[in-house]
Amino acid sequence: MNFVRTGELRPNALEVPIEISPLEEIDRLTLKRLNHLLGFIKERKPEILREFVEELTGELLNQAKEDYAIRDVLDLDDVLSGLPLLQEHVDLTVALLNYCFDVLQLPQGTEWLGKKVSVSTRADLRSFLLPRYNNLMALVDIVGREDAIAFYKRFFTQYLADTRDPDRKIYDSLEDLYEERSRETEEPSAWVVVRGMLSDGKYAFRNDNCLWVDALEDIEDSELKYYICCYGDYEGAKAHNESIVMTMEHTIAEGNPYCSRVLHDTRVDWNLRHPPKEFWDKMGKT
Repeated sequence: MNFVRTGELRPNALEVPIEISPLEEIDRLTLKRLNHLLGFIKERKPEILREFVEELTGELLNQAKEDYAIRDVLDLDDVLSGLPLLQEHVDLTVALLNYCFDVLQLPQGTEWLGKKVSVSTRADLRSFLLPRYNNLMALVDIVGREDAIAFYKRFFTQYLADTRDPDRKIYDSLEDLYEERSRETEEPSAWVVVRGMLSDGKYAFRNDNCLWVDALEDIEDSELKYYICCYGDYEGAKAHNESIVMTMEHTIAEGNPYCSRVLHDTRVDWNLRHPPKEFWDKMGKT
């Protein structure tokens, strides 16, 4: 069995500067998600909606160190176009935007609006991962840990299904996906992955590092980190093809040295057995 290793470890990967358009990224990764979550709560648990909004707004206000005067700086009608639930809760939206700007460490003022700015990879990742954590923690505080996690899992899965790009690339086979992901690139990724085909219709890959988890090193709750960083991969796998099911164990978020995942093409084989730890320990070493 042949394995391919891609990427290279970079000790300072989180400090590498990247250019982003802050409002566009926050809208795509955070505002739309929260709008969807509010709708999900309104439909499934309407009795907690008001408390959730108040709890989350308060937490975001408490955590932000800077005040960006959002109402004076932004045209909120334009920002919230197409986000009806956030339009109903403007105070929450203002608190979230201010929080994201703070995490990104944007300069005060408006000179960066409509432009790309340079931020660290760490700040960029935290700007959309921490809001997810705050969403989940607000649910935990209101309905308790077990019910909050169960609810968040249903939401996360539904959100990814509802927002799947209709123009995404669909793969006819996992072999095609494997070949594409195994190609060398001019600039190696900072994500180190060992991958290979176990058999026809079974593509295995092991992540040896995770920048998302590294960016959340200050969050000690490994279970919640797993739901923030990893859980969406199950539904996300179907984006390649609706016939694909993913199995995953040994995640870095939960304290393991790697993440082990297999994509199973159920058109080929519905046996979803995940290889044991011994396989993943030796993967790519022989």
